[in-house]
Amino acid sequence: MIAAIPKKDTQITTKVAYINGKAYEMYLGETILAFLKRHLGENYVPTLCDAPNLEPFGACRVCSVEIARQGNGGLKTVASCHTPIEEGLMIYPDSESVLKLRRNIIELVLTDHPLDCLTCEVNGNCELQDVAAQVGIRKVRYPEGKNHLNREKDLSHPYMTSDMSKCIMCYRCVRACDEVQGQLVLSVANRGFDSMIIKGMNESFFESDCVSCGACAQACPTSAISDIYQSKSVVAQKEVRTVCTYCGVGCNLAVKVTNDKVLSIQAPYDAEVNSGHTCLKGRYAFAFYKHPDRLKTPLIKRNGKFEPATWDEAYDYIVDRMSVSAKNMDPTRLQAFLLRDVPMRKII
Repeated sequence: MIAAIPKKDTQITTKVAYINGKAYEMYLGETILAFLKRHLGENYVPTLCDAPNLEPFGACRVCSVEIARQGNGGLKTVASCHTPIEEGLMIYPDSESVLKLRRNIIELVLTDHPLDCLTCEVNGNCELQDVAAQVGIRKVRYPEGKNHLNREKDLSHPYMTSDMSKCIMCYRCVRACDEVQGQLVLSVANRGFDSMIIKGMNESFFESDCVSCGACAQACPTSAISDIYQSKSVVAQKEVRTVCTYCGVGCNLAVKVTNDKVLSIQAPYDAEVNSGHTCLKGRYAFAFYKHPDRLKTPLIKRNGKFEPATWDEAYDYIVDRMSVSAKNMDPTRLQAFLLRDVPMRKII
């Protein structure tokens, strides 16, 4: 098949690439997938190994598209997630052959995946489930063969859990542990059909050097790696956006709540401060929110005793005290040192 060359639009002055023959503005340095998402929508092209806070990888090939270059009109199938966009490139993201390829890839994945979706933790929030529906999976044509469905669950860790029978070898957990947390606890052992994700030296989560940041659980598109709070479950009534109460970094958190009870916490990808990541404290250490000793209002010490106050009273008190201090000393020597790991309640 020879790709048709689009008609040249004399009004176009910016650099463009073509989607199904129609010109769209391109940015140098972006990938074909980023280009398609920007113009056609975030979920127009299905993906499994791609994540907002990870480098392009190209493991699953579900994002494959057909491309052709002007002057060399033969069609070529490439993974859009790590293929750079080019000026004048012609892209066909939903040709018949591409749609068949995506269905075939997902069919092969499902031959080695438990089909217990209705009782799975991530039912309704599973990327594999969503992509299978998007590419039109209605049945799996391949006969049952060798699989990894007998892999045992790892429940050894106080926070992290894993069920590697549901692993699709997208490498997102390994990359998150490396690129996001920099811990390098997760890696891949063996080759081909025997490839598997391992912790440390093929040991349990508890025995490994895992720091419980939860980056791997959030990155996993299935429930192969999760946590004790089932943070990818959709049972919550609402999701509340807030800021972590621990250190001074100001990580944004997405808190799932039901009947005023915190169920779990995730890190939103669109947060400029933490870009989809947070630490053990921010993600899992939230039981304090209902502790009877938790401070719910500012306290001001008067006559040697702390008394409840409003925030306006607390701010006025701080301003007054700092003003008095500034009058009694050289103002150029008035300084405040805010440390990243000092809770705000101790600063005030």
